[in-house]
Amino acid sequence: MATRSAALRQTPKSRPAQPASRPAPDTRPDLGVLDRRQVVARARRRQARALIFLSAACLAIPLVFSAVGHALVAADQVRSDGLQSQIASALQTQQDYQLQKAELLAPSRILSIAETHLHMVTPTAVVYLPPVNPGESVAQAHAHPEAAPGGPGAAATHSSTGSHSKP
Repeated sequence: MATRSAALRQTPKSRPAQPASRPAPDTRPDLGVLDRRQVVARARRRQARALIFLSAACLAIPLVFSAVGHALVAADQVRSDGLQSQIASALQTQQDYQLQKAELLAPSRILSIAETHLHMVTPTAVVYLPPVNPGESVAQAHAHPEAAPGGPGAAATHSSTGSHSKP
């Protein structure tokens, strides 16, 4: 029994020859010795880039915080406007209810309901009765018994209020 590796060795495959991969002479990096001026110039450029980045960050960060603050203020203003409109709507509803209440309590409306639904009529003449003096109350009559002078009622008696009195 033949194995797969043996079968692969037996089948010749023609592969095209690949040239060795070498970079072209003109694409080679330019290697050379740097003098002190070039090193200092590179360091200054690096420092300048870092300074520009830091100054941009120092300007951008407060602007971002300011934008976030303005967004929060705008959101609160929108919420406040919504609440103001709800208050105005509630006040209008309250005024409508007060107007309905005033209409329901109007004397002309009450009179018309009394005449139509309750079948009441307006009197033709009104007679006012004089006030009547009803006399003593029961408590007053018991407090002052009608007895002869010097009799048993001549002494001090207790009234219904609990105080002493002499007739």
